Amino acid sequence: MKQKMMIMLGCLMALLATSCNRPQQNATDSQQQQQHEGTFDRVQRTGVLRVGYFLMEPMIMRNKDGKMNGIFIDIVEQMAKDLRWNVEYQQVDLKNFAAALEAGQFDLSIGPTFSSPSRAAGVSFTQPIFYLGYTGVTTPDKVDRFKTWEDLDQPGGKVAVKQGSAIADYVTRVFKKAQIISLDQPALSAPLAAVPAQADVGLMNQVTVFTFLRDNPEANLKEILADNPVEFTGVCWAVKPGDSRWLEFVNTALKQYEDTGLIAEWEKQYKIPYLYHEKRSFQYDIGTNKKVIEK
Repeated sequence: MKQKMMIMLGCLMALLATSCNRPQQNATDSQQQQQHEGTFDRVQRTGVLRVGYFLMEPMIMRNKDGKMNGIFIDIVEQMAKDLRWNVEYQQVDLKNFAAALEAGQFDLSIGPTFSSPSRAAGVSFTQPIFYLGYTGVTTPDKVDRFKTWEDLDQPGGKVAVKQGSAIADYVTRVFKKAQIISLDQPALSAPLAAVPAQADVGLMNQVTVFTFLRDNPEANLKEILADNPVEFTGVCWAVKPGDSRWLEFVNTALKQYEDTGLIAEWEKQYKIPYLYHEKRSFQYDIGTNKKVIEK
């Protein structure tokens, strides 16, 4: 009888030990599952979409009250609304957005980014949302000196670009004679503001050139090469490399908003030229036509 009771007690203790270990095992299994889940599954589970951005009118802006607005904000907020997610924004600089994305600081970079092979080595780009090229600014007395891109690349000339930008890659690759002034300030307009104190010419995308000249008439600068922009490339969002399910979802959303006319409607609110939806459109509007988008 005593032996039988001992056996029953042992079985009971074993059962209790198993029950006590089960919550810990379940927690461990849950943690491991979360570590291996993709971005889409994690965002669905938490209901929070973490978005990295940098400012560029009219895509991403912030008003005096700190509220975010712009075409890309409209798009990502619609995406979150459709899936019942909340959006958390984190500002990042163009030069380090890829590293922050890889480190998992956010799920999606909506900073307007020109796709290129060198950048694609560190991120996966979405489909282009629209296309832009690069032009530049200089002082009125030098406009006639810079009729072509070759005119910029002359001994003694100084050309300002933003570190990490596509135009910085271009001039580093192509220019052999001019001095390249590479600026690391967060503002995309930094190379434009560097004229004439630091450089003869400042280079940046067409939209930033347009808004800088519009907002800073006292700078007394003129756009150059407006009829011959270079690096005419798709402007995209980006996700972490290899996250195919998440990339597929984002591309599907972008395509749906474009097909239904939502993106075109949002663009009309901001009245900024140069938003070419198809690269072939550039053949018909080469940058000299600055007509504002009409409602």
